[in-house]
This record gives sequence, structure tokens and C-alpha cells, in this order.
Amino acid sequence: MDVPRAGTSLYHALRLTPAARRPALHLWVRWWHEVSRIPMDVRDPGVAEAKLGWWRQEIAETAQGRARHPLTQAWLSLPSATREAMGEAHWPWWQQQLDGLLQLVHQTRWMDDASLQQHMQQTTGGACRVAARLLGARSEAAVTAASLLGLGLRQAHQLARLGQDARAGWIMVGIDLLQSHDVRAHQLSRPESPMPAGWPGLLATLHQRARATLLQALDAVRALPPAERQALRPLVYLAHTSLALAEAVHAGGETVLHQRIVLTPLRKSWMAQQVRWGWLR
Repeated sequence: MDVPRAGTSLYHALRLTPAARRPALHLWVRWWHEVSRIPMDVRDPGVAEAKLGWWRQEIAETAQGRARHPLTQAWLSLPSATREAMGEAHWPWWQQQLDGLLQLVHQTRWMDDASLQQHMQQTTGGACRVAARLLGARSEAAVTAASLLGLGLRQAHQLARLGQDARAGWIMVGIDLLQSHDVRAHQLSRPESPMPAGWPGLLATLHQRARATLLQALDAVRALPPAERQALRPLVYLAHTSLALAEAVHAGGETVLHQRIVLTPLRKSWMAQQVRWGWLR
């Protein structure tokens, strides 16, 4: 599979990336996609754990200059200046992704809200930390803003996939949050008519959480020096598309339980142009 596919938000984000930085970021996106799909695609937890364990060893070997997988081999073939700019400290970030995915496997599709938020921060938040470094951001403020932005991206993404994931057996809402709204897991995977009285409140909570996280992250980016704001422009674009997506899901009500809601290719392309012109910041 070609990752990212043409017309997707990630595709437009990469096109907003300076040409010199694009190959490394593209590799990171491809690797992240490769490992992130393991818990979702592999039904047997033991097999999924073994695959993640293989990747753990592969990253440890790659850090020593020995790689077997085409993606890690491609990483080692990047210009030395690109890899040296990341510093040796970036390797634990790769392992952190695997740790977060292993947590997902061990949770067997159920988490309380605190554990789920921690998982999202560790995985997608951590992935955006790496992306920020690859885009040239170096200050701790910039990397922290990128991490918060990653959390918001994941919150909006899981909101848009709420019904789709539930039908696949993944309830991506904290079980305690479901209970507080008196909504049962099976009512997400097999929606009833009418939905329970707590459903609108649950949807509003998930929407407001994603929106608040993304807006806070964008404020943090705007507070950065101009050079770092410019560097994080691809992530800012993703934040705006995720805000628009969260609004569409909230407006659709129960629709998200029956079908995945996405932005049109034209809208995503137009938003990318607005970011390029500086109209969206």
C-alpha cells in the first residue's frame, strides 16, 4: 500500500513539508503506519506481541547501524546530516511507539479513560514529537506543542472512527467514560434506535475534548518564534483538518455509529492551500 495515499490529510501535510526534509518524514510516516496497524490487523494477541517484539529488536539493531527491514535500511541510507540532527536520543521514541502498541495488545481492546489517554499521548503524541524534530523544530516548547497536537489528532481520529472501530471489536472510549454516560459498549457496535439518553452527552464530551486539545496545541504553536511556527506548518494543517472533522462528527450525531465520517478531498486540498498562504495558523 502506498502510504500516504494521494488526497489524504497526511499526503497534503507532506506536500507542505520542505523538499529537503520530506524523505525522512515520509519514512517516519510509513514506519509508523506499518507498526500501528499490527494490533488492529492481527487477531491473535500472541502473534501481535511477537511482531512488535521483532520490531523492538529491529530498532535496537538499526540504532547500531544494522538494519534488515527495507524501511529501516532506507532510514540508514538517509544523509548523515539528517540523522545526526535527530541525535541519538530519538531512538527511545521509536521504542516508545512499540511500547504503546504493546499496551494496546495487552489491554485486549478495553481501557479505562486514563489508560486510553496515556496510550494516545505515548503513541500519536510521541509520533508528532518525532515529526517536529524531523521538520526542524528543536526547542522543548515546540516539541511539547507537537506532542499535544498529536494527542488532539488521535482524539479526533478515534471520534470519527467510533462506530467503525466498535464494529471491529475495538471500543476506543474509556469504559469508565461510557459508564458515566450510561452507554454500553454493545450500543456503539450495534446501535439501537433510539440510542440511550446518555449518548448525546458522550458524543459532546468526546467532541469537546478533541476540540479543546487541538485549540490549546494551536495556541502553543502560535506562541513559538516564527521559524519554529513555519517548521510545524504541516502539523498545523493536520490540526485544522482534525478540528473540521470533529465538528462534522458532532453535527452528524448518530451517523458516526453507522459510517465513518471523512472530509472531502476538495476540502482537505483547500485547507492545505489556506495553510500555505498563512490564512490558517
